[in-house]
Amino acid sequence: MTTKPLETTEEVKPEATEAVVEKVILEDRKVVAAPEVVSISKEEWDKVQEQLKMLKEVADKGRVFSYENQKAALGKKSRKVKLSLYTGKIVIGWATIKDVLVKNPTTGLTVDEDQQYELLLLGEDNAISKIQIAGYARFSNIRYNDRIEADVVSQSEDYEGKTSFDVKLPDGRVIKLASQFIN
Repeated sequence: MTTKPLETTEEVKPEATEAVVEKVILEDRKVVAAPEVVSISKEEWDKVQEQLKMLKEVADKGRVFSYENQKAALGKKSRKVKLSLYTGKIVIGWATIKDVLVKNPTTGLTVDEDQQYELLLLGEDNAISKIQIAGYARFSNIRYNDRIEADVVSQSEDYEGKTSFDVKLPDGRVIKLASQFIN
């Protein structure tokens, strides 16, 4: 059995405050303020919903993310990412230059891999340098051993669907990084 909330227009003065509630709904012995209601026609509602849907679909995702961050409550934490460091410089990119399987000539089984990677490093003076690293173990150590946290300022997506982030470094610089070079 369900009960329907009762409406009353009596003034209610709680003891703890001096506020006066003009209209309340009595529900399960609790006093709840009545929600404000705006009346519009179904046609107008559908039109507004269609416009909202269109705006969300065509909006730049990075700007939406930035707007939502700015409107977020001050107590909320901003989104953080981790960036790799190597010799005091930030790793902003890498590429596999060589990846050759070494096979046993007798059995044909893979016994080793000859791998080389090129790293792009960003210095404090915003100069970008390239270095080459031999072996996956060393490359992996560089990616995961020494790391710093940075705040995400905005997020964007290109026409191919690739995501990139504008991140604020601990020293205050803002740089743009592709998603694969973060965390």
